[in-house]
Amino acid sequence: MIDIKNISAVRQNGAFALDSLSLEIKPRAKVAVLGANGAGKTTLLWAVMGLIPLAGGKIFLDGIEVEKRNLAKIRRLAGLVFQNSDDQLFLPTVLEDVMFGIRNFLGGGEDFVRERAEKVLAEFSILHLKDRRPQELSDGEKRKVSLCAVLACEPEILLLDEPSAPLDPRGRSEFAGLLRNLDKTVLLTTHDLSFAEKVCEKCAVLRDGRLAAFGDTEKILSDEKLLLDCSLA
Repeated sequence: MIDIKNISAVRQNGAFALDSLSLEIKPRAKVAVLGANGAGKTTLLWAVMGLIPLAGGKIFLDGIEVEKRNLAKIRRLAGLVFQNSDDQLFLPTVLEDVMFGIRNFLGGGEDFVRERAEKVLAEFSILHLKDRRPQELSDGEKRKVSLCAVLACEPEILLLDEPSAPLDPRGRSEFAGLLRNLDKTVLLTTHDLSFAEKVCEKCAVLRDGRLAAFGDTEKILSDEKLLLDCSLA
């Protein structure tokens, strides 16, 4: 469960990136955060992961407050798939990238780490990529490897920043199916309304750092005035 209570965050220029925002996401729910550029979508994900300081309010993940003394627990509980896969994949091979997180978050001997990494890659049908350099992969393959690297660490909560952005239509459809079938709490940001509709049962709409609407995806996406007011249509 993600419980966001009246949080605010400030940009370097002093303007509010998030302003008195509250949101409750139930366990195993899949929620899309929609909004125009600068609405606060990525800032919200970073705040949930404890990557930026809050100017006010509190965030709880499964009852654990997101604060400095709890960051090790938060990192075990939640995983973030970055918007740019190249920021997440930095080791010589795909297998080494997936093993990196397991080694650091789950621990265990090298045999366990390798077996766990290969098992997750196989589950997503990309074990054949294990010896490839990440830089040689297609955008769709990079997205899958980034997802595997996070899921291999067994988080309960999965955060994704614009996951469909670099993908072609076929890749978007395939990746949406992967996310839809995960038995995890999912919070993702996106400009792609059709992707949100395919993956998420609920949507939160941000406007200027505030929560403009939260509800069932079908209802949110059929509200033409809301979408126009929030520069989503």
